[in-house]
Amino acid sequence: MDLTQHLELLARLLDLERRAEADRFKEAEGRLSLQERDARGTAIAQAELIDEGGLAGRFLLTFGKPGGGELGASKMGAGSLVRLRPRRQGEVPEEELPRGVVARRQRHKLSIALDAPPPEWVSEGRVAIELLPSAVTYERLTGAIRRLRDTKEGKRWHAVLSGEKPRFEVRRDLAEMNEYSLNNEQRAAVALCESAQDLALVHGPPGTGKTTVLIEVIVRAAARGEKVLACAPSNLAVDNLVERLAAAGLHPVRVGHPARVLPTVLEHTLEERTKDDSKSEAARELVKEALRLRREAQKRHQKRGPGRFSESREQEREARRLFAEARRLEDEAERDVLDRARVILSTLTGLEGTALSGRRFELAVIDEATQAVEPAAYLAMLRADRAVLAGDHQQLSPTILSEEAARPRINGVEADGLSLSLFERLARPHTDKAGLALPDAPMVTLLEQHRMHETIMRFPSDELYGGKLRPHPRVAAWTLEGAEALPPLLVIDTAGRGYEEETPQGSESKVNPGEAEVCAREVQRLLAGGVLPQDIAVIAPYDAQVQKIRALLDAHLDNGLEVDSVDGFQGREKDAVVLSLVRSNDTGELGFLGELRRMNVALTRAKKKLIVVGDGATLCRHPFYDRFFEHAKRVGGWVSVWEREA
Repeated sequence: MDLTQHLELLARLLDLERRAEADRFKEAEGRLSLQERDARGTAIAQAELIDEGGLAGRFLLTFGKPGGGELGASKMGAGSLVRLRPRRQGEVPEEELPRGVVARRQRHKLSIALDAPPPEWVSEGRVAIELLPSAVTYERLTGAIRRLRDTKEGKRWHAVLSGEKPRFEVRRDLAEMNEYSLNNEQRAAVALCESAQDLALVHGPPGTGKTTVLIEVIVRAAARGEKVLACAPSNLAVDNLVERLAAAGLHPVRVGHPARVLPTVLEHTLEERTKDDSKSEAARELVKEALRLRREAQKRHQKRGPGRFSESREQEREARRLFAEARRLEDEAERDVLDRARVILSTLTGLEGTALSGRRFELAVIDEATQAVEPAAYLAMLRADRAVLAGDHQQLSPTILSEEAARPRINGVEADGLSLSLFERLARPHTDKAGLALPDAPMVTLLEQHRMHETIMRFPSDELYGGKLRPHPRVAAWTLEGAEALPPLLVIDTAGRGYEEETPQGSESKVNPGEAEVCAREVQRLLAGGVLPQDIAVIAPYDAQVQKIRALLDAHLDNGLEVDSVDGFQGREKDAVVLSLVRSNDTGELGFLGELRRMNVALTRAKKKLIVVGDGATLCRHPFYDRFFEHAKRVGGWVSVWEREA
């Protein structure tokens, strides 16, 4: 298949994926009541406005549950697109329902940023909040395919994307890196990226410091006066880059909706960096006046007397005019900041429709590139002279809803689809059976890991990396202090205990209440042994199990304990991790657990203590889990739940 055919296939598969996402939302909306969608985490059936303010030139509305209590809505995180509607259906035409982005998320409050003032009914009673699919992402991705195919900026990448080996030219002396604390492979990776004329790949298995390499590459490029664009598929990965670059002494600018940014990097956002600009100050004053007029309009509307409706409408119109003028001034201030910035960061799909339009960069860096669909990588590459892609094709691949889009069949034969990232497609011809870089490849594999105790590292290394990973001496033998410190790996086998999996009503997820109780007790043991809540995470492959465990450990969540899905913990690490495998049935059905890349992520998040809870009778029918349980027994880390509960 030549590149033109490949691009045509990608465009067709994107359309399938777009329809699959829309169909899933539509099917759920038609089949499930608002209350059922509330239970599944995709809606909030009842909410009321508790505060109104501004956020970087936008209206910020904060909602809570009537009477207090947790909001639920587990699928609504910062950055989610949502829709507001009156509590009673049909009161407002569908096209007039306001849409916004979740700006902040707490257990009892949800803040939504709107680009325009909300209608009056939002503050007059209870509302429902619904999660929405977004067609914007697919439009941007298909646009990237067209530009790559047809434009001058796109055609310069055709040779590399068609399979030709990238070009390299030694540009700088590797000895310049002597002062940095990089190991040999990291130094080789930096040297490769430095010498790339078009593209280089950095393969970073868990804990091996691929982001450290990228930070070094970016710092060196910025020092030479180059403009650098740094991206990743997720907001969390981008924010991690921002934090690391700031710690390295740079002044990065984080582009993107402020609703999608972690509070810890808010000071580096484009909106915050423009605050000292006179245009931005004027915009803030306009927003304040717009909010004042809106409040007055609402009060006037509620009063008796002639002319109150026309007067309130006039004030609403003036508020909207002031808001539009504020946005214009903000845009000018943003352009000024970006003109001065050396390093600019954004999510891949967030590159479009921003103040970055028309800007060029000498270098584009993409972290976690193996989690991005191929056209998403084009969005960054189209803006740059050369690119560095970093990731690990043995960890999470792009999340695809449509089975046909993920793995299409062409002439009756299964072919690569959207589940294959550009990184993996380009790396394949240059890797051995374990997926590690061959000599003379346009890629370096990092093999020294700086995260895990050797006992935790050993199994994923043997299974997925040809046994080649090695622990840095600093981490090879580190353990928790206090009670229950050893062994570093503990597998609690629940076989025969009767802890069966369940499917919650109206859900496709899985929950195992008995296993959740075991996980909660293990967390209590860790806490009693002196481990701080913020150093502990509980992860599970099913959202229903995540919610169950959160409920059991509710008292510790505000103190820093984290409970999340495997996907939500990609790129993260904790001193101690408790992993619930959930599945327990008579047929050996594993579901998500059969995706070994996902399990690789789950097994490599812990630094000093990994506790895995699962039913060996179900799991060990799969060779991977059978070998894992045997590994735990060899290192003295297997115990029956019967013994653990005795």
